Amino acid sequence: MTYEFPFATGKVTIDYEKCGRCENYACVKACSLFGRAILRVEDGKPVLISEDANTRCIEDLTCELYCQVYGNRGLKIVLDMFGLEEYRHKIGLS
Repeated sequence: MTYEFPFATGKVTIDYEKCGRCENYACVKACSLFGRAILRVEDGKPVLISEDANTRCIEDLTCELYCQVYGNRGLKIVLDMFGLEEYRHKIGLS
């Protein structure tokens, strides 16, 4: 099962199967230390503190970094690449 939420320039996806084996919730700790503390642990899984919390995300990306380095690699961030298609077309790659 996955949990997803958008933010201003991308999307966060959390794989709850991997989180179930996580021992330290590094993503939540990183968000608390470096971000706006929009994540919390609920029923053993990281979730947004409220429905509108994703609008407060400062996009520091530390939740993913900490999850990858110290956690169980269950959190991924996908960033939109605004203008990429136009650029690729301009330089002849599309």
